[in-house]
Amino acid sequence: MPTDVSRAKGPEGEFLRGAGIDKHWVTSSGYMSCVSPSGKWLGNEPCSKALEAFGKLPKDEREPNAVKVPDLKPSEALIPTPPAGGLVLRVHGRFLGRDDKENLRPIKGDDFPQLRSKESDIRYLRFLFEPNTEYMWLTKEEWQSLVPAKPVKGDRLPVASAISERMARFHLSPRRALTSEDGIVAKKDIKEAKLTLVVDDVLPQRIRLLLVGFVHHGSDYDKAKATSPNGPLGFGYEAPIHGVLEYDRKKEAFVRFDIIAPGEVWGRWGDANGKSQTIERPGRSPLGFAFELAKGDSPTDRLPPAGHGGRALRAGYFAASK
Repeated sequence: MPTDVSRAKGPEGEFLRGAGIDKHWVTSSGYMSCVSPSGKWLGNEPCSKALEAFGKLPKDEREPNAVKVPDLKPSEALIPTPPAGGLVLRVHGRFLGRDDKENLRPIKGDDFPQLRSKESDIRYLRFLFEPNTEYMWLTKEEWQSLVPAKPVKGDRLPVASAISERMARFHLSPRRALTSEDGIVAKKDIKEAKLTLVVDDVLPQRIRLLLVGFVHHGSDYDKAKATSPNGPLGFGYEAPIHGVLEYDRKKEAFVRFDIIAPGEVWGRWGDANGKSQTIERPGRSPLGFAFELAKGDSPTDRLPPAGHGGRALRAGYFAASK
């Protein structure tokens, strides 16, 4: 739940402030705040004290529907919902390492020079060794533009720049995906963002498309300057893009949307003060992304891009390239 939502005017902010959630959080490590069905904050751990406080509430405040929450008007909603008829992709980003034969493998603590042999720091930063998941949105018009009207095997179709630049700025962003709530890449920092569809197979039931492309944003790689920590080379990232898309002609919908971007990152990651972060590595370091079709079988599939309210949308998420 973004902090700016709990501070905003309107029904959502008022409800969160009334429950005290603007000051108290639930985390995966077990820290939690307890709130009654009527919207009263009952305290933090231990649970026994919260349960005791809950038992002292009037019966009508302990039962479901203690508070009637009306449907929000579109103008009141602070957290956006996916576009009507649109398509949602799950995006997974993670640090990677290489074995002795230069094959990609899961990351290890010792792959980060600044964490090497520091077991306590590695345990504290263990979340960095797992994939981070967020979501990419396409409007109905955008995903429909990916379906060739008269598909012929071997045909090559350019993907709209609005889609390729969105992927580069908001989703193929190592900083945003792994170390920041923001990290949106400025349009001026995009060196290349190009996607092309190739018709691979045409059947009465389905059309199979291959997606190929390349993304590069930030600095140009310079081995002499890609040192760590606090090297002089500015941050940069590039990745080839490969995908397989399948369109069901009867359902008139995509049933497969698998994309990988096995990229490399270099230069200074930079914290709030511009200094190196502990996950910075010298040279070119592997860091990959994968996209898949969200089926809508999880509430998280409704999370907005970047997972932080409407910040991405306000930063030009759906803006067409000019």
